Amino acid sequence: MLFNSIQYLIFLPLVTLFYYVLPHKYRWVLLLAASCYFYMFFVPVYILILAFTIMVDYLAGILIEAAPQNKKGIYLQLSLVANIGVLCVFKYYNFFTENIEALFQSLNIHTYKFPFLSILLPIGLSFHTFQAMSYTLEIYKGKQKAERHFGIYALYVMFFPQLVAGPIERPQHLLSQFYINQKFEWSNIVKGLRLILMGLFKKIVIADQINVLVSFVFDNPENSKGPSVYLALLFFVWQVYCDFSGYSDIARGSAKLLGIDLMVNFDLPFFAKSFNSFWSKWHVSLMNWFRDYLLFPLIRKRWKWQLVFLFVFLISGFWHGANWTFIAWGVYNGIIVIYTKATSDYRKELINKTWLKNYSSIRHIIQAICIYHLFAFGGFFFRSKNIHDSYILFLNMFTDVGDSLSKIWHNPNNMRQNLLYLGTDFTTFTVLILFVAAFFYFEWKLRNTTLDEYLERVPQVKRFGIYFFAAFSIMLMSNIVETPFVYFQF
Repeated sequence: MLFNSIQYLIFLPLVTLFYYVLPHKYRWVLLLAASCYFYMFFVPVYILILAFTIMVDYLAGILIEAAPQNKKGIYLQLSLVANIGVLCVFKYYNFFTENIEALFQSLNIHTYKFPFLSILLPIGLSFHTFQAMSYTLEIYKGKQKAERHFGIYALYVMFFPQLVAGPIERPQHLLSQFYINQKFEWSNIVKGLRLILMGLFKKIVIADQINVLVSFVFDNPENSKGPSVYLALLFFVWQVYCDFSGYSDIARGSAKLLGIDLMVNFDLPFFAKSFNSFWSKWHVSLMNWFRDYLLFPLIRKRWKWQLVFLFVFLISGFWHGANWTFIAWGVYNGIIVIYTKATSDYRKELINKTWLKNYSSIRHIIQAICIYHLFAFGGFFFRSKNIHDSYILFLNMFTDVGDSLSKIWHNPNNMRQNLLYLGTDFTTFTVLILFVAAFFYFEWKLRNTTLDEYLERVPQVKRFGIYFFAAFSIMLMSNIVETPFVYFQF
């Protein structure tokens, strides 16, 4: 079930209504049943995969807690093998076998062919797998007690707002909230609806509309030249940001209607002052997961920090998808982070020797533009279907630039529509730019506050004007067919 669907528009109010009508002791049953229905709306049989991993991790948690210190690691390893094994079979099996076969063929070995698994990737598999692993890892580290209530633990893994695309919650934060007898509070309803409205605006008004422009270029790499490739890269940043942060907002808003808090997954990343800081604000739950369970342990084992960062970002890229493009994307970002960290002192010293040291605002704008472009260029890998398309698009960005700019200016045969408007018309392109500009301005207003604090501080007329503008824009820009969220494929 998509958050931007009519079905969810009916599903969420009904769940919220019954949640507050039911006595507290039965609410976990309602939420678990609703979560199962929500997940089975996609491919019903895949609920069995979740049932398997939930059972394994539930038992592993109890065994890890009860075992002597020298045996805890055995049960943890069994849990991790089960989770990672499921992930590898459904997400990475075909990738590995195809590449092994390609290697064999390059060596003129044709004696064996691996079977191909023609199965769909279970939706949100990477997200709930990582959330399940954090549970057993936290018990092993002594930071979390094993959950004895099987239904509550199952709900921790399957809680429908964040089941498919996060945030990836830790057991300390989420599990305990299912035991709280949440009272109906109008403030929670208001806060939840605000987040949902914000998320739908990001998804429907910006991300879905930009998708048309971006697809026009990335789905036709051979025919895309010069400025059109550059513009598509810049637009893709807004698409993926508004799509994913929009999902996170709707997830947090849906949970807030039930009195449950989910972590902030995006913290205005494009206002960061360094590329390293950017990654502490982008997909926070995933980056914190890698930091705590991979980066810090490897640092403690005295790996070279450059190797650790490169390895972590490589794994992060591979987490996103079984494709060399994602591996290249991870390596690209790892190299930029390493360079940023290694040259931090040098760049500060350089700035102190220039006039920029006295103009922090101008310096911050320059930093933001650089961060935006560094992240955008990673889109060559992230959005392309394969490495070859990435390479073609990169070369084409520098091909016929002068000729393309001339055609944009003189507009022969209406070439401006393809080269500047990316397959749309002037009106559509301009309206979209205005929506992006309005959204950027709104985020700039939130840079030192929260959404709730800002909206409660402004005059009531302005507040309801913002609500009306967002709601009207959503209705105006809604597509007949719901567009899946980008991160559903992960």
